[in-house]
Amino acid sequence: MGRQKLLVGTFGDISCSQRANGSWQARARYCDVDGVVREYRKAGASKNKAKDNLKRFFAEHTGTFGDEILTGEDTVLYLLELWFEKMEQAGGSPNRQTLKHYQSHVRWVLDSTRTQHPLGAYQVRHVRPAAIQASLDSAAISLDMRKKIRSILIRAFDLAIFHEAINGNPASAVPSIPVPRVKKKPVPAEELDAVRAAVREWAYAEKRNGPRSVDLPDIVEMLVATGMRIGELLALRWSDIELTRPPERRDDESWMPWLMVTGQVTSKGKRVGYGKTDAAIRPIALPDWAVVLLLRRKVAQPPNDLDAVFITRNGTWHFPTNVQGRLRRLRVVEDYADLKVLQDVTPHSFRRTVATEIDEVYDAEAAKNQLGHTSSAVTERHYINRKLVVPDYRAATARLAPGARSDSGPPPE
Repeated sequence: MGRQKLLVGTFGDISCSQRANGSWQARARYCDVDGVVREYRKAGASKNKAKDNLKRFFAEHTGTFGDEILTGEDTVLYLLELWFEKMEQAGGSPNRQTLKHYQSHVRWVLDSTRTQHPLGAYQVRHVRPAAIQASLDSAAISLDMRKKIRSILIRAFDLAIFHEAINGNPASAVPSIPVPRVKKKPVPAEELDAVRAAVREWAYAEKRNGPRSVDLPDIVEMLVATGMRIGELLALRWSDIELTRPPERRDDESWMPWLMVTGQVTSKGKRVGYGKTDAAIRPIALPDWAVVLLLRRKVAQPPNDLDAVFITRNGTWHFPTNVQGRLRRLRVVEDYADLKVLQDVTPHSFRRTVATEIDEVYDAEAAKNQLGHTSSAVTERHYINRKLVVPDYRAATARLAPGARSDSGPPPE
């Protein structure tokens, strides 16, 4: 009778032999996922240890797949490097700037100075959900950051599954992190002038630490006028703006002053020619008061090599983080302690103000287009602060009053 054919994922009888150095070697035939039966061997200090090592190998073995781009023996650090590389090569979403943020996020679970249980040196096949949980628990990070890191790990381990280095995703088994949803508020339109005055006064103040932030008032005004992201506004060039009617459109009544969002300044102070999303590259119509502001700046500002609308004293692009930091310092100035609305102001606050006003005058779709979102759902959920409006549908519900459908007469109008 011939040898019985092995089913995929099963192994045959294990035989053992002692080697010259005194250790033992166990060997057995195993049917890989491609249907090919191969012989595998594992050694051990004793006969039983060798058998156990071979059985453990078979339990973790996922077959032979040919590409060997990623295996179960590769480390988590290598897996993440490979995932980031593939994401950058693919282009699209997430973009390069977002990927850089992701790389800084995952350091919290890779760096031994940030967590007591770094994952970097783990072999991919040995990572268990409890190890990921322990790494997150011992890192001093917010709930929101934990959620982001878990999401990145899930996507990276999905890549390991694709290359069949592992069978299941250990990050998916880590309990999800509930983050309380707190909708950040816009600067109310009726309080904008008070915020503007505080920004202007602080920016030009003589008696305070550091140099005067003479660009900050105009930056705030343009955020209010456009709803642009801070990085988009700081990347604005004069060549991106049309403030006066060109000769060829002299008789075109549809012409209006406008600008084109063509890129953004990254957190590293570098201008790039792409936006946060595909919808970020967009035209924005300018209100008359913003046109006056920009014309004033253009006349007063000497030409610069970057063609930048906002440029530092050193002739470089403004860092978004520096603008954010200036508003943060303004919030703690005692002189403005009574201005409660100022305590939560960030560059994004003005973006929410614009979204709310456009939604009120037009609709959420218009707000989405102005802000450069890919979906109006994002605009409505995170940016629009709608007033409570009670719709009057009583003409319908009145028809459901007790006895309204009885034979005694017609329903009340």
